[in-house]
Amino acid sequence: MRDGQLTFFGGVGKSGGVQVLYGKGDQGLLFDFGVEHSSLLFPKQRTLYEPVGATPGRELRQFLLGGMTAPLFQLYDPERIRGLDEQTVLRVWGGKQFPAYEKISLFIGHMHTDHMAVLPYANPNLPVYMNRDSYSLYRGMVAGGHAEDTAARITACDDLSVVDFGEFTMQIVEMDHNATGAAGIIIDGGEHKIAYTGDWRRQGKHPEKIDRFIRLCREKRIDLLITEGTRLPSDPSAEVARQMTEDELLAQYAAIVETAEGLVYLQMSPRDLERMANMIAIAKERGREIAMEASHALIWHTAAIREGVRILEGHPALGAEIRVIDATVTAGMKVPYGTISLEELAERKDQFVYFFKFPDLAHMIELETLGSLQGRSHFIQSDYSVKIEHPDVAKFLKTYGITGHSLCNGGHAHPEALSDLIERIAPKAVITLHSKHPHSQHTRGIYAYSPEKGETAAISSILANAVQAGNRS
Repeated sequence: MRDGQLTFFGGVGKSGGVQVLYGKGDQGLLFDFGVEHSSLLFPKQRTLYEPVGATPGRELRQFLLGGMTAPLFQLYDPERIRGLDEQTVLRVWGGKQFPAYEKISLFIGHMHTDHMAVLPYANPNLPVYMNRDSYSLYRGMVAGGHAEDTAARITACDDLSVVDFGEFTMQIVEMDHNATGAAGIIIDGGEHKIAYTGDWRRQGKHPEKIDRFIRLCREKRIDLLITEGTRLPSDPSAEVARQMTEDELLAQYAAIVETAEGLVYLQMSPRDLERMANMIAIAKERGREIAMEASHALIWHTAAIREGVRILEGHPALGAEIRVIDATVTAGMKVPYGTISLEELAERKDQFVYFFKFPDLAHMIELETLGSLQGRSHFIQSDYSVKIEHPDVAKFLKTYGITGHSLCNGGHAHPEALSDLIERIAPKAVITLHSKHPHSQHTRGIYAYSPEKGETAAISSILANAVQAGNRS
């Protein structure tokens, strides 16, 4: 039986950007397709202040020449790399030679940019698999202008569905993360089985999904576990603060909405549709109406209403009336709800929660000076990329006497939860990716393999190292 192997193109010793190629025989599977946070360039997002981004129209060329994405030309739209020489790209990788497979498929675990940023540039013939709710969210992101569309052939898969590639199978297992539809996978290559968690957490709304993943891995007798380790500290002995649970976070949000005298500005990621739905419902329960900036409204309506995100089936927020801030509607944009002006919102501040994005800070100038005095407004930052300490945010809050709140619990597992997952699954070996400090992982006696970027390693070789390490201990 031909042995499987792994090639590590991203996520090694870095936060984000996991790109790992599993191959067996003539079949390959690349899991995740993002760009590391610490790369030279980072894909632009409309919800952020602008980081250093790639040149429009030349993004893929610059990602490839910057060593930020796998140097496998069959993954990419030929039109996007016209005139680019493959040997030139390989020089960026020190001239390494990588395994060649007759057919490569792609799995995308969730819709955060550091896991899917390269998807818009994929080859139209590339088979792409993702969890069904991730696909619904992606359609929303495209509609809202938060991501480009792709010509690749996407298959939206049900939770726990199995895809048979001939040489191996892949089972998609829904996890809990702060991006709706996040999933990991279990690869069964016959001789060896591999589990990849993707990004995950226990402090979210669905810790039972993590328990289910652990149970499935134990039942299948996983040989090699690949997990994220985002929250691992540089010092293995350092204490890492506990983060509040999702229920605790929502309770604090409810208390702010209930007692606020003026407008409630809510800055949160629209990629966490379940939190968005719960915050809409809580606001409505406490007598507040909902206002949104236009791209948030398009993501919400497209993903939750039109595509029908399964995790929100029957949710009370689906029937909520929403008003779109007219100043955020751009030329040619068709919004699915009625609009409201800043002047009207200023007159009725005490009646609304405003789902807000950072580039619209200037709205505060009008909202906090027009209209009759209606008490102090509140600003909530809830796991959004621009934090409440950002100097521009802080300046506006101070100028207008707005009370700021940080309600965050993150999307990543506490180090203790990571160790618990490894111990309970009990693989023969574990690899920690998506971490600046993978060596601080407490594996509780499980052999830890530490790959290098660009390395190709046979599964049997990794497991043989685990046996030798066990014999030495």
